[in-house]
Amino acid sequence: MSKITFLGGVEEIGGNKILIETKNEKFFLDFGLSFSKFGKFYSDFLQPRVSNGIGDYLELGIIPEMNGIYRNDLLKNEGRKTFDKPEIDGVLLSHAHADHSSNIALLHKDIRIFCGETSKIILKALQETGQGTFNSDYYWYKENFVKRGKKPQHERKYHTFRTGDKLKIGNIEIEPIHVDHSIPGAYGFIIHTNDGSICYTGDLRVHGNKGFMTEEFVEKASSEEIDILLCEGTKINENEKGLTESQVFNKVKEIIKETKNLVFVNFSLKDVDRLNTFYKACVECGRELVIPTKLAYLIKEFRSDKNLQIPKLNDVKIYLHKTGWGSYEPEDYNSWERDLFNYETVNGDEVRKMQEKYVVFMDFFDLKELINIKPEHGSVYIYSTSEPHDEEQAIDFNRMKNWLEHFNLKYFTAHASGHANSEEIREIVKRINAKKVVPIHTEHPLMFKHFVKNLIIAKYGETINF
Repeated sequence: MSKITFLGGVEEIGGNKILIETKNEKFFLDFGLSFSKFGKFYSDFLQPRVSNGIGDYLELGIIPEMNGIYRNDLLKNEGRKTFDKPEIDGVLLSHAHADHSSNIALLHKDIRIFCGETSKIILKALQETGQGTFNSDYYWYKENFVKRGKKPQHERKYHTFRTGDKLKIGNIEIEPIHVDHSIPGAYGFIIHTNDGSICYTGDLRVHGNKGFMTEEFVEKASSEEIDILLCEGTKINENEKGLTESQVFNKVKEIIKETKNLVFVNFSLKDVDRLNTFYKACVECGRELVIPTKLAYLIKEFRSDKNLQIPKLNDVKIYLHKTGWGSYEPEDYNSWERDLFNYETVNGDEVRKMQEKYVVFMDFFDLKELINIKPEHGSVYIYSTSEPHDEEQAIDFNRMKNWLEHFNLKYFTAHASGHANSEEIREIVKRINAKKVVPIHTEHPLMFKHFVKNLIIAKYGETINF
């Protein structure tokens, strides 16, 4: 008999950590950060102690207590038992959003990470442009708490795939199939065990530019006899369809066209579809898109992924934030940023002088640059990402609004969700027609009762057998 244990991803949105165990195999579906558990104790200004290794995470239940899965250097510092070999066969990663992937940084060095090629690129870039603490060691890490000598360095064991590939974990066969989501390289999985088949949707939508990929996933799952469907339900309580990506394009194009001065935009750095939407709108409106260094670095890393169609760095301008001595010289910037000086850059002073020329990316952490840019009357701010969904995000959102009000920026929203809405979820569940359905990645699992008879409402730490 095989079993599924839910150590994250139920009774919450995200934090997916779903343990699959058969007679001989043991692996996780995703290993993401639980924003709800983390946010219960921490904020931007109160963080887990690096000096305590993994201890703070375990004490507060942010990650599950399990033997043989975590990094020895982080366990050793807390006086916990270490393990030469991991006690799981790997992590099957659906995509590179933090709520599915972030806690990979805490895992034992020999645990295999199975993911799409694009997800590997994203996680590597996130580490290289991050803060350098152990909770962002997605791709490689140096051992912490080594007092003398050279710190041993470990590169994680990534195994990449694309749609059409077949994976093997022991005797289990896994079919990864691409889905459309608000990040490239997202997959759902069909998992064949001796005791039955599991379908895991990951996160998906139908209304994006690549809705055909989700259709291919659902079509394939529908052709199989699925015993258990693990179905995401982020938007199960929302009946409104919301905007499609093409409608977002039409809206932002019209706003840019009607604006005489500066246009500021805010979207997820990892949302390639949204990047293309704004780039295309800029081209058609005769403006230049100005992007931050982190996005520029990610675009540079994406050069190795021939399947991604995105602007080249020569097609955009790279914004240099004011740092160091404020001289905009390469030595004032991080080592990973310095190579970007080989491309066309602009700074706040230059943007200020030619406000009708640019569309400038500006998220919450870039707002300080408004002081240098000094946007002229009639400038606008387009918010093109998810609305705040917790108290802390709402506080930041209100702070952002205060900045916009201070600089008299007119505020617009234009966003297409990365998740299927209620109607789309109903259709997906109906077509796959699994013997049992388990809602995941949702705060409203009981809403599945309206259209699912064979429903299982899983609780944190609960195990179901099949």
